[in-house]
Amino acid sequence: MAGRAHVDDSVIERRLRPIYEWLDTGNNKKAVQEADKVLRKQSTLHCARVLKGLALLRMSRREECENLISAVIKEGPTDEATLQALTICFREMHQPDQICKVYEMAVKTEPSNEELLSHLFMAYVRVGDYKNQQHTAMKLYKLKPKNPYYFWAVMSHVMQVYVHHCLPVGVF
Repeated sequence: MAGRAHVDDSVIERRLRPIYEWLDTGNNKKAVQEADKVLRKQSTLHCARVLKGLALLRMSRREECENLISAVIKEGPTDEATLQALTICFREMHQPDQICKVYEMAVKTEPSNEELLSHLFMAYVRVGDYKNQQHTAMKLYKLKPKNPYYFWAVMSHVMQVYVHHCLPVGVF
């Protein structure tokens, strides 16, 4: 079964590659056309829908992009390619808080996924949410006891204290 999933991933990657290439070269109209072609064959492919939304956003068709992306988000994607594409969309829309929400939903679906938790932590870093940073870093440390995760938690706590200009009761 694992072999089948690997084959499916490579097929999906091969189908998405032209969309990425058109986006990278700045030809958003062609990216939309390519995404439509992929979606005719595989209409439930989250990443293709998000990449189409990204192309629409870059074509100044923000409302269409938002509708497409919100429909994908409601389905709760957890695959890396879709989440990365959503991250790019929200960055370009200047909505970093939405990145946090997307990764929160993904972590609820897969709570023991180290990579998703790490991306969630970084999303909290971008918005300066130190309390949730600390909470996520501790989840990571409990899941995989690695020093960087523990240091992330400690530094998040330090930043909370620094921002609020006060020490918690009982520290000294």
